Amino acid sequence: TTKSNDPVVVDIIIGEKESIRNVIEANGSVIASEYVELRPEVSGRLIYLNLPEGKWIEKGTVVARVNDADLLAQISKTKVQLDLAQKTVDRLQQLLDVNGLNQADYDAAFNQVNILKADIVYTQALVDKTVVRAPFSGVAGLRQVSPGAYVTPSTIIATLQQTSEVKIDFTLPEMYGSVVKTG
Repeated sequence: TTKSNDPVVVDIIIGEKESIRNVIEANGSVIASEYVELRPEVSGRLIYLNLPEGKWIEKGTVVARVNDADLLAQISKTKVQLDLAQKTVDRLQQLLDVNGLNQADYDAAFNQVNILKADIVYTQALVDKTVVRAPFSGVAGLRQVSPGAYVTPSTIIATLQQTSEVKIDFTLPEMYGSVVKTG
């Protein structure tokens, strides 16, 4: 029971002009601009390892080498065979010039020279795969192997990160996509 002449309590808010800041916050991760897991391209025993953990490595630096002795021996053997095949081609060329030999026999010997040259190039490519080089300049991570270990192409020797520039990986709701711009 209230009396009709009691005062009424009223809350009043006076509006003022004020700027509103719309701040968008997002959690993210800072990551290296370049990152690679260094792995050998071939299987074998690790005979050389030059990975100073946490140190700067220049692009192209040899960081690891897999045993290539058998491949180098194969190249030497093929070079001897190539020398002999080339001498045979030279002798057959003289016979061919005086019609003392048919063209097919000469062509077969000449093809053998080309096959041996191709074998040397192929084996040299395999030797090149035994060398692991830094693909870019960066900081070496922790070594995962030691010299003398048997490694395969799935073996991670270490990581290499380029940290002079970094990226920030974060997610935002789609409605704020137009707000975010480069820079």
